[in-house]
Amino acid sequence: MPTSLFEPGAPDVLYIVDLSGYVFRAYHAIAPLNAPSGEPTQAVFGTVNMLERLVRQRRPAMLAVAMDSRKPTFRKEIYAEYKAHRPPPPPDLSQQMARCREIVDAFAIPVFQTDGVEADDLIAAAVAQARARHLKVVVVSADKDLMQLVGDDVLLWDTMRDKVFGPAEVLERFGVPVPQVRDWLALTGDASDNIPGVPSVGPKTAKELLVAWGDLDGIYANLERIERKALRDKLAEHQDAARLSRELVTLKADIPVTFDPAALKYGGRDVLTLRKLYQELGFAKHLAALDTLPEPVPVASGSGGEAAAPPPPKAEAMKRELVTVLTRDALESAARELSGAALLAVAAENTTDSAVRGTLVGIGLSGTPGKAYYVPVGHRYFGAPEQLDLAMVAAALEPLLSNAKLPKAAHDGKTVGVALAEAGFSFAGLAFDSLLAGYLLDPESPHELEDLAANELGVGVVAPRSLVPKAKGRQAEFDEVRVEDAANGLGARAEAVRRLADVLGPKLESEGLVPLMNDIELPLAGELAEMERAGVLVDCDVLHALGRRVEKELQTLELEAHRIAGRVFNVNSPRQLETLLFDDLRLKPIKRTKTSRSTDADTLEALAEQHALPKVILEIRQLAKLKGTYIDALPLLVNPRTGRIHTRWEQAVAATGRLSSTDPNLQNIPIRSELGREIRGAFVAPPGTALVSADYSQIELRVLAHLSKDPVLVESFQSGEDVHTRTAMEIFGVSRDAVDAEHRRRAKAVNFGIVYGQGDSGLAKSLGIPRAEAAQFIAAYFRRYEGVRRFMNEVLESTRAAGSVRTLFGRRRLVPDIRSENRARRLAAERIAMNTPIQGTAADLLKLAMLAFRRPPTPGARMVLTVHDELVFEVPLAEVDDAKTRIRKAMEGVHALSVPLVVEVGSGENWSRAH
Repeated sequence: MPTSLFEPGAPDVLYIVDLSGYVFRAYHAIAPLNAPSGEPTQAVFGTVNMLERLVRQRRPAMLAVAMDSRKPTFRKEIYAEYKAHRPPPPPDLSQQMARCREIVDAFAIPVFQTDGVEADDLIAAAVAQARARHLKVVVVSADKDLMQLVGDDVLLWDTMRDKVFGPAEVLERFGVPVPQVRDWLALTGDASDNIPGVPSVGPKTAKELLVAWGDLDGIYANLERIERKALRDKLAEHQDAARLSRELVTLKADIPVTFDPAALKYGGRDVLTLRKLYQELGFAKHLAALDTLPEPVPVASGSGGEAAAPPPPKAEAMKRELVTVLTRDALESAARELSGAALLAVAAENTTDSAVRGTLVGIGLSGTPGKAYYVPVGHRYFGAPEQLDLAMVAAALEPLLSNAKLPKAAHDGKTVGVALAEAGFSFAGLAFDSLLAGYLLDPESPHELEDLAANELGVGVVAPRSLVPKAKGRQAEFDEVRVEDAANGLGARAEAVRRLADVLGPKLESEGLVPLMNDIELPLAGELAEMERAGVLVDCDVLHALGRRVEKELQTLELEAHRIAGRVFNVNSPRQLETLLFDDLRLKPIKRTKTSRSTDADTLEALAEQHALPKVILEIRQLAKLKGTYIDALPLLVNPRTGRIHTRWEQAVAATGRLSSTDPNLQNIPIRSELGREIRGAFVAPPGTALVSADYSQIELRVLAHLSKDPVLVESFQSGEDVHTRTAMEIFGVSRDAVDAEHRRRAKAVNFGIVYGQGDSGLAKSLGIPRAEAAQFIAAYFRRYEGVRRFMNEVLESTRAAGSVRTLFGRRRLVPDIRSENRARRLAAERIAMNTPIQGTAADLLKLAMLAFRRPPTPGARMVLTVHDELVFEVPLAEVDDAKTRIRKAMEGVHALSVPLVVEVGSGENWSRAH
């Protein structure tokens, strides 16, 4: 911070928060958030972030909040049109404002609020009172009107941008010093408050006038000396508006406020109340953070500085007994105790965050709530204690970890299993996974262990990687974490998992999610662990050659872009491209960001119809993205020990239940582009084997037919006809022979648009047609497929009633915005509701198909990839034909639907040839 005013804990500094302005700003600046109950929370979240940061970092000796009046203010009496253009606040903003007041009360912060007076005026009056007592003030706000108050003893702090305004910063912001800010505001006006100002007088002109004539009175006293006639006439014509505007922007520092420095002294938060509020709101990280710092007992609360009774003392977190195992006797004692556990919780951590690349550092174990063990085996730092040999640890713990009859619990059991297996342990009997439990209960709420422990248990646990020390010039690893810190980390994690099993297990049962957990997700975790360990072979020579070719193509395209533009420019610079497109070529901007005219992909696609340059830039970007994301990156991800890529399969990311992958993300390699197919060609079969690819055909449309029971759609799939051709016949009213490629393309877009809950706007964009025409296509579709319309309506009705939607196999997705008064959020929720049963059921079918191959389809075969609706196997050459038959039969028979599941199977020496 640039001034001693911001020294934490300074005894003569009062912090005043413009709460009303901050809540409004946070509401519009932060993406929509919801509490577990569905209550909107983004403005509350932003406010909590600000208050927590303020209290923890600045440790204010004195603190207050100012809030707007609930009734019309005196400015409305002066000027009836004041703020007249502002619509009434959305209901969810008013709801969040009330919540923010609860938060302020829990923080025990005095509140300034007076009927008929705005927060800005209360702040101005409080600043005047503070100055009279020789106190300093920090105004926490981004409101430019409050910059009238800035001086050597008053600063304004915009916490969202972390920018501090003193006199120098105000001069830089407006071009005039603080005493002239009021007149600058009067001249320029304010559209948001409907303050008229003087038309055509912007910031630059206002600055010039004030530099020349001092203030508004000086300007009008010298009106005839202003050389620009148009400006002179505007000022003369709108003199009354200018003087009215000055009266409206002037802060009323003389209004009466109760200002008692003793009552403004900040004593701390009511942690018990905050804990309850954070739990209700789903603020997991804030909840966990309440346990990390001691809190003084609050001594002040109320309005305007009135004293309040102190809250009860902070509740202590549950005590844990954490035992670090460093001797043979301690290890054997722990093993004996844990062998009798009803459920054994296990945590493990490697040197790196890759379970395959790293080496095991330590194991956390808990058999009963409140007690945990930490067994270190690989800490390497100066002064590290002597640790047990890994072989000795394996001899003691392997009988427990490999015993399938001893139920296990873990958070992300797949990764724990991989880490243990790579270290030589067997890991069997996974009966509970807190990551999967949290995900199944609400796939869109945070379900990392830190979040679940905070929300469900009210305790804090740390992410293991956060314990890794910073190292200059290199990436430190977990083996450099001190043993005692790792024990507190992994031991506490294992103990938290053990307790979460008792809390989340009944919730899964009450929501009917136990079969999904036990029959699909838990066994699938084991399958994915095996796939991660197996990895997939990549031919780096193919990628290097491809990279050299693409680099030449990029150079050629760059020269072409320079030729079209008529000059050399940096094709990777959005700013240079913006200037070239909109200033030099005079193309019309499509949309704007906060700071510039957009040159994103949507914009370039629209502009490509008007000029050749945007199309070339799009080609450059697409090639460069594939080159950077895959062609250049994949060789770096090859494990030097195995020569293979070991992607991480993620079960608990996509809200629909679909699997995803990271390091690398194999889901996004495009299959329809030639370069995407060539990249897939670098994924190869080892010598003596082939890759076999099995891909469900139109699985989502088949699921739609089954769920909707639409007779036309069902008959189409049962008869084996092309469903897109059938849809083209239905919505365009043409015979089968008359359906051309364009008919089918549009019908296909409509089919999949319906699956994804797409409206006429989205369909119009995807097809490049007018919105009215897209609406006609959708209407024609629903006229012919009335069963689909009925199904969609029934889904919406049931989702509105339950607040959630389910797949065929019971997977649940909460849809709190389905009843939102905000139209955009409600429509988005309706799309989710319509899509989830279809896409989620398709995801569940693919998982069931994967589980069908827990035993290899043929000897020596193994599953190595899953992407969207496709499974890829490595199969010995002699078994390929038999494997293809068995794989197709297993996948098509995984679950009986009213229409047949169809699987397309191919094979080849690489993934591209096999697909």
